[in-house]
Amino acid sequence: MTEKAEQMISKILSIPAVFHLEQRLCNNYGNVKAEFSDYVDRGALRVLDVGCSTGTCGQALFDTTRHEYTGIDITERYIAYAQRKYPFSRYLVMDGRALTFDDQSFDVVSFVGVLHHMDDATATASLEQARRVLKKTGVLLVAEPVFSPNAVLSNLFLSIDRGKFIREAGHYEKLLDAFRIERRRYFKLSLHRFISFVAK
Repeated sequence: MTEKAEQMISKILSIPAVFHLEQRLCNNYGNVKAEFSDYVDRGALRVLDVGCSTGTCGQALFDTTRHEYTGIDITERYIAYAQRKYPFSRYLVMDGRALTFDDQSFDVVSFVGVLHHMDDATATASLEQARRVLKKTGVLLVAEPVFSPNAVLSNLFLSIDRGKFIREAGHYEKLLDAFRIERRRYFKLSLHRFISFVAK
């Protein structure tokens, strides 16, 4: 794909309503919920969803009527859209590298389809902040796309994704060095193969 075409797609997807629709049509977020159900279908949790964009995934993954949900993103237009769309949840414009929350204040911190939009330095700094705000008994949930042998269509779409840092499984795991990985496995999200981690 040409650079001009990529810029045009990026510009179109920067419109919150368009991006929200694309997320709903192209991603089966029910699979993300199924992947992490053991960790999110319990009690009343304080949840931080890093890189929440327009809120589509977070609303599918977490029962926001039961949990105290906070979604953050650096894109103001996405956050404004999410807050209008889901007024019962809390959305804030915030950089993952500079969280303003108290230490050990969340039961769950999630990065779903976010780290592949960050270079290593940004990802590491954001994960350090996540570790700071995560309770000692809390869990970090991570799900990211990976290229797969023979998955031609998936690999094609991932190659033109706005996220330019799709990594191999071991590279994602290396980013989580400061955590203890409790579980690592793969699941399907729409066309794509995702790797998931649960860490403490």
